[in-house]
Amino acid sequence: MTQENGSPGEGAAPNAPERNSGNAQNTPERRKRRKWPWIVGGVAAFIFLGLVVAGAVAVALLAGGGGGGGSSSSNYTEEYVSGEGSEKVAVIPVEGTIAADLGGTAGALPTTTPGGLQDALDQAADDDSVEAVIVEINSPGGGVTASAEMRDSIIDFKEETNRPVVVSMADTAASGGYFIAAPADEIVAYESTLTGSLGVYIGLLNISEAAEEYGITQEYVRSGEFKTMGDPFRELSGDEREIFQSIVDQDYEEFVDVIAEGRDLPEDEVREIADGRVYSGLQAQELGLVDEIGDLDRAANIASEMAEVEDPTVVRYVQEPGLGSLLMARLQPQPPEAVQVLEAAGVRFSGQPQYLYAPGVPGIRSN
Repeated sequence: MTQENGSPGEGAAPNAPERNSGNAQNTPERRKRRKWPWIVGGVAAFIFLGLVVAGAVAVALLAGGGGGGGSSSSNYTEEYVSGEGSEKVAVIPVEGTIAADLGGTAGALPTTTPGGLQDALDQAADDDSVEAVIVEINSPGGGVTASAEMRDSIIDFKEETNRPVVVSMADTAASGGYFIAAPADEIVAYESTLTGSLGVYIGLLNISEAAEEYGITQEYVRSGEFKTMGDPFRELSGDEREIFQSIVDQDYEEFVDVIAEGRDLPEDEVREIADGRVYSGLQAQELGLVDEIGDLDRAANIASEMAEVEDPTVVRYVQEPGLGSLLMARLQPQPPEAVQVLEAAGVRFSGQPQYLYAPGVPGIRSN
């Protein structure tokens, strides 16, 4: 009986290897299949993390930048300067090269851009305690269009609020820096302020000789004769130079009109002094481009007198970068290092008209 049915030990012995063999065959498949949950989980975690980061950026932009140009929200912190009265004189600093709004977040643009200056003026307009504004300029100018937009914002502020605007010039207020100052009710400068440079230029890069030396050529398939005018691989033709000159002349006429209107000077007199040269603050005063020699305190006194307020509190609008601005600065792609070096040196060959004082910039010629 025992032999027929097999003892437990005998019966188990032959079957054990078969079970082990089967397990050995199935183990690789099981292990292979178990990788998929980890892969799927990793992808899901990556997507979730991306959504969290995107949400954080969106919240930061809304919290730190919301508003944009023309917003009534307070985008600037008030830094105490002087005075103790309940009325205020707001100082809006314009420091650096004037540029377009490109690359900035709404409500977080510097005051050297049209949107940033508009935000600051809107904040002053919405504050009933602000009786006058001082635009503190330390700028060599910049883009023609951006300068024109900023000038228009100052004019609109004056007309809509009926509050005086005084300009206080610092080290430099040249070219576009003077363009935006022209409509002010009063202009104050230091004796040593560098101003003037009244005019316009278009900077074009010419590497034709270097390209020829190294055998570099540039081919175009173009729709018209002048579509590639300004090509850095060749000299300008006579017709192309005339076209660029016509644009420069047009923008120069606008500059002359702005000075003549803002400073109440005869047009022929403006043309005589607007030949691109720079002036000291003292020379500018003698020419009628500046009203008084003085510092920010003197500008504040003039603004107070014009607004008919005594001992107002003078505050400077200071922009502290929020989380949104910092995130955008980190995420924004940077130009090549060579371009950054040229820009840091003041070299700009954008092909766009500039109201810019650019001493020593190579390639800028009068012809």
